[in-house]
Amino acid sequence: MHTCPRCESKKAEVVSKSPVEGAWEVYMCPVCIFTWRSIEPETITNPEKYNRAFKVNPADIPFAENVPALPAKYIK
Repeated sequence: MHTCPRCESKKAEVVSKSPVEGAWEVYMCPVCIFTWRSIEPETITNPEKYNRAFKVNPADIPFAENVPALPAKYIK
């Protein structure tokens, strides 16, 4: 598990890997649906350096008014 830079959930997981071994990984947070690559700058990958203006409080997510629907293929 990885820590999400946006909501600081500890539930983010690897969803894709580079075809070149070890070049990069893509992570996704199931709490706030944020995705990022391992090769992004620390201002994206490090929760402590992520821009506070874009942080999300997981407790606020259920009350968000404009949350786009997930495509059916992502709903389990």
